Amino acid sequence: MKFIAIVGTNASKSYNRKLLQFIQKHFASKADIEILEIVDVPMFDETNDQSNTPVLQEFNEKILAADGVIISTPEHNHTIPSSLNSLLEWLSFNLHPLAGKPTMIVGASYDVQGSSRAQLHLRQILDAPGVNATVMPGNEFLLGRVHHAFDENGNLKDIKTVDFLESCFNRFIRFANIANQLNEPEEVTFEPGTYSVTTAGHNGDLPMQVTLSQDRIEKIDIDSSGETGGIADIVFTRVPAEIIEGQTLNVDAVSGASVTSNGVLDGVARAIKLAGGNPDILRSRPKAASALDKEDKTYDTDLVIVGGGGAGLAAAARALQEDKKVIVVEKFPAVGGNTVRAGGPMNAPDPAWQNTFAANPGEAHNLQELHDIDETTIDPEFLEDFRSLKIELENYFKDPTYLFDSKLLYRIQTYIGGKRTDLKGQEIHGNYDLVKVLTERALESVRWLENVGVEFVRDEVTMPVGALWRRGHKPKVPMGVAFISVLQDYVLKHGGTILTDSPVKELIVTDGQITGVKATGRNGQNITVNAKAVILTTGGFGANTKMLQEYNTYWSEIADDIATSNTPAVTGDGIILGQSVGADLVGMGFSQMMPVSDPVTGALFSGLQVPPANFIMVNTQGKRFVDEYGSRDKLSQAAIDNGGLFYLIADDNIKATAYNTSQDKIDAQVAAGTLFRADTVEELASQINIEPAVLVDTITKYNSYVDAGFDPEFHVILLFDSLPSRNNITTTGDVG
Repeated sequence: MKFIAIVGTNASKSYNRKLLQFIQKHFASKADIEILEIVDVPMFDETNDQSNTPVLQEFNEKILAADGVIISTPEHNHTIPSSLNSLLEWLSFNLHPLAGKPTMIVGASYDVQGSSRAQLHLRQILDAPGVNATVMPGNEFLLGRVHHAFDENGNLKDIKTVDFLESCFNRFIRFANIANQLNEPEEVTFEPGTYSVTTAGHNGDLPMQVTLSQDRIEKIDIDSSGETGGIADIVFTRVPAEIIEGQTLNVDAVSGASVTSNGVLDGVARAIKLAGGNPDILRSRPKAASALDKEDKTYDTDLVIVGGGGAGLAAAARALQEDKKVIVVEKFPAVGGNTVRAGGPMNAPDPAWQNTFAANPGEAHNLQELHDIDETTIDPEFLEDFRSLKIELENYFKDPTYLFDSKLLYRIQTYIGGKRTDLKGQEIHGNYDLVKVLTERALESVRWLENVGVEFVRDEVTMPVGALWRRGHKPKVPMGVAFISVLQDYVLKHGGTILTDSPVKELIVTDGQITGVKATGRNGQNITVNAKAVILTTGGFGANTKMLQEYNTYWSEIADDIATSNTPAVTGDGIILGQSVGADLVGMGFSQMMPVSDPVTGALFSGLQVPPANFIMVNTQGKRFVDEYGSRDKLSQAAIDNGGLFYLIADDNIKATAYNTSQDKIDAQVAAGTLFRADTVEELASQINIEPAVLVDTITKYNSYVDAGFDPEFHVILLFDSLPSRNNITTTGDVG
């Protein structure tokens, strides 16, 4: 028989290793025992899936091929070591080689009880759903006072101890034989038909129809209309395809969309039950062949782009327009990056369009305040542009009835809005040349996107939260999926190649030049892309809390449990790649926080994401604490100063201005308790544990400020009345 023996510690000197080495030697005539070390196993982190790393793939493959597993554990603080726990976490996350695997537990300890409590905990862990090992009952081999147990040749000195170990091992051989017979593949039959089931998606219910013949899953149809477009799309193609190909429910969850992936698997399992089948039989079957591809691959191209978000796909499309061969290498199973999670509106001054809209109350006042800024506070690089803008504004003030905008206004607002003072009092602002490129060519980018297929709304100029002016071009398709779906289609239709599930691990350097990349495929295979040019479009590091904290020079606090609106893929990979070849870093300490997002998940698309003119923000005492028109940084810092949790209040009519929702989504969020709805302010206050009189007073005062056209609390001009006649509130936290 073939057994895998796992040393349950990463210590360089271990009596548990010595125990397994004795077992390997002593029972060599009865079983082939291979010892595996856990020293290179990464600490478990579900936000950074490392299932495809060589060390975890080796454990997975060797355990699957073995007849049984022996785990030897020491005892640390009355339980198993964290390094062993990390291994078991990884082997029950996306990899499940221990499921049904005959397993024997042994242990060695300095204590006379010989790791008894650690072994008890280990049994409980191995029995847990997701691990599902078949653990041999009884036969606890507890080697105590281990520092006296071995002779100079590594043999156990006590004959009675050896006799008991032999008894346990012989029973394990018989146990493994019987258990493996139980693991032999079983046939499964169904009552043919199409079965309608409802499972849980990320955003709520996920209706499915599963068609079964007598012995096969034939078709899986999923109504994904309630899910966020672009983020989970890969789930609805990959997971059903692998289920049908392998006739198996042993399918890995898609990274970044595990809730929806598991929902689809659960839905198919429910349909199988309805058809009289046993889904556990399909869970024990091997994965589909396509999911096990491990062939190394090499590509040659003109351009390789690392990162398949909005920037990467746009760069790919533009290069294809120049007849270049292009390969995009994406870390996650699906392209989209942060762009697919964005609200959608794109800032670009388009005066010919904007001037057809009437000015809103207060806009001219804000422009006058900008005009009157003391020139001594303007950086010399921007001073000439500022003076030119003042001339534009003076001409506008002669007839301030329409919505004004210009490239110069965008440039100066970007410069002023981008000023930051760090925790040591040092000020930075945007690089003039880069700010000029952004503001001069933003509209050109909108036109280019239109040419490749993105359609924009023309009857509304939007102003997202944290924006400084109404210049947002909103796509007709909601949110950032509008850009990603079009760009992805363009790249593929024009001969580009997109490799997903392929994190880049190394830049290839030849004679001082970057000549390609090395990546790791979904199943650990090596992928090499040789290229004449390399572009890194990997985003920032907003999903890497430790990195945010390490470089932070701006925020008073970045909490350990801070959520993020970013894709989990944005962990600073490209920055680290750049550093590996000598690149410098700049501006790392000034991360941006998004003030309006789900306080638990960090998701942007909960509640009502509407322009700041259409809501008020109140803290947990029911009082306003910030000017709702402030920049994202000001809103976020105010939220931190007020405990991090606050409420957005909007009325029923305002939902029509939301970027992110529908009535069905609103109803689902109310039912889930993440959105609050009431018919009166008093009732609303009671739902969110605020004193009703305080919230009524806050809203009454705010509406009086609107009537007067001025907010004395924050000294700003107000634009709209937002009295909640039927309130919708989302609890909202800060994210990096």
